Amino acid sequence: MINIAICDDDVLFGSSVEKLLYNMAAEYGVEISCDVFTDGSALIRAFTEQQVCFDLIYLDIEMVHMNGIRTAKELRKLEQPVLIIYLSGHEEYLKALLATEPFRFLDKPIRETAFRAAFLDACERLRERAGYFTFSYKKTYYKVALNSIKYFESNKRIIAIHMTENGHEESDLQQDRFYGRMNDIEKKVASVNGRFLRIHQSYLVNYDFIQTFKSTEVVLLDGSRLQISEDRRKKVQDRLVALSGKERMKNG
Repeated sequence: MINIAICDDDVLFGSSVEKLLYNMAAEYGVEISCDVFTDGSALIRAFTEQQVCFDLIYLDIEMVHMNGIRTAKELRKLEQPVLIIYLSGHEEYLKALLATEPFRFLDKPIRETAFRAAFLDACERLRERAGYFTFSYKKTYYKVALNSIKYFESNKRIIAIHMTENGHEESDLQQDRFYGRMNDIEKKVASVNGRFLRIHQSYLVNYDFIQTFKSTEVVLLDGSRLQISEDRRKKVQDRLVALSGKERMKNG
């Protein structure tokens, strides 16, 4: 899933960009989600107050309340690695844009050939990041290698990431926490990595850290025991069999 923000104070133009993106995504089999903003400050609040992370932003330069350059500078202060594609008919801003590390600059009115090429290039760049899980907490952005995550744990909208320094170390290096919903985390991880299993409303587990499987729980390499909810047992067992292939798992 690629999370995209479109920020332009021309409502009709923003809607046309959104429609074009969904059409292209469907054409190329790319799963995207778009949010449209008419002001840069609203986009910044989505990051800082709502803890929303976007992968790609289409950003107008000349907007009434907070222009695109100022908006991008604020995003960079938040250390957001988001790709920024500027949409503008004013090439005189090109020099000023360099400080905000733009991914592309596209002229208005939009030429579909150039727009398509920029979209595909952005998708390719984002695929290169697919080995990581990204999140933000208290206005700070974090990026964690998926192969170092043992499991995600949810408790009252707080997600804890249990991880190790490398893929198979047996003790927790740390437990990063952030606000979120496990259903959203599951979808986000599944879109780039198929080795995580939802065994419980509160647990999303990395198969590579499972040592043994019992009908009611999984035991991890570090000895942690995580309960499998009754309604998920059949599905979890089927997924484990599919992932293990010819490997032998001890089934208690």
